[in-house]
Amino acid sequence: MKPAAHRVGWALLASSVLLLGSGCAPTVGSDDWTLEPITWESSSFGDIDVAFAMSIVTPDGEGGFWSGSAGSWLHVGADGDTLAQFTIDADHPLRGVDHTAALSPTTLLVTRGTEGPYAASDLSIVEMDTREFTDVPVKPLAQAGSDPLGTESDDFMFGDVAVRDDHAYVVRYQPKSPPGYLDADILRIDLDTGERELMSSEALTLEDSTQTAPEVPPVDIDLDGDGRIYLATPSYRIVLDADGAELSRTARTATRPVVAAGPNGQVLWWGGAEAPSHTTVVTVGGSGEARELIEQRTTCAELLRADALRITSDSTDDPLPFLCSPNAAAWTGDSWIVAIGGEGDGVLVRLTPPTNFG
Repeated sequence: MKPAAHRVGWALLASSVLLLGSGCAPTVGSDDWTLEPITWESSSFGDIDVAFAMSIVTPDGEGGFWSGSAGSWLHVGADGDTLAQFTIDADHPLRGVDHTAALSPTTLLVTRGTEGPYAASDLSIVEMDTREFTDVPVKPLAQAGSDPLGTESDDFMFGDVAVRDDHAYVVRYQPKSPPGYLDADILRIDLDTGERELMSSEALTLEDSTQTAPEVPPVDIDLDGDGRIYLATPSYRIVLDADGAELSRTARTATRPVVAAGPNGQVLWWGGAEAPSHTTVVTVGGSGEARELIEQRTTCAELLRADALRITSDSTDDPLPFLCSPNAAAWTGDSWIVAIGGEGDGVLVRLTPPTNFG
């Protein structure tokens, strides 16, 4: 489910060459969150920190991350170096990738499909060095009778993915039976054998898809270090234990729900209305244009998607007054990477928690 801005190649965009602002660097206190525009090396424009919006952010497992949008892909290392940046041809299967999770720094698990609403999608492993694809084997559900619509031949559409211990955790959209709208099933799939089991199922309604129609309602998934499963749907924030049992459910309304699990049970969620916050934030580095674009997202009021940011743990649920309505986000090991913006005003932002965080 990609906005139009995500279908544009690097060469078609007027990117901003990085010009660091003058003046003294701001002071960051122990209670301050830090926002930093990420600079990368482009083949056409040199060092930049503003381009078009990325729709994918995936940690590479070694402190860096991959980010992508249609035909353009970027790999940034833990030290901030640009490890890879390339554009692929229009007929290459990477063009159809919608969601990713890293199996290694250069190997991604992806769901891919054809353009258009309700497009069928496949689950594949891609070696990003060679850009070669291998389909994940698919077998019937391990739990007899748990799949009322049959086996793998009935898979309607795959959505977001996460990985843990050689297993994929996949959002599978499935028409409801008896007739209704859609279920978002959470499948755990053994990447070696293709054996799968149904962890959970969430009913989706037509009302969940008002702005994204005719495409399916977005559901975002992430896992933490303990194996807990976090689901962000248009209507709920849901936490499951490692076996799929529901631990919590919080109602909210989100146009493009996003969840990114961090350390110590701290999780970022996007969706719901803005709320007063006493949290302090400092923006460091980057070009003046990038900092201005970040500043514009301290309020959701004039954005296309008014999805505000919150951070939760077992004991807290607090609003944060920055980075409204992102495209994607992920924890990389010491900070979150958040993709914001649209065509010509996209920024990758490193979001670092306070030193006393957690």
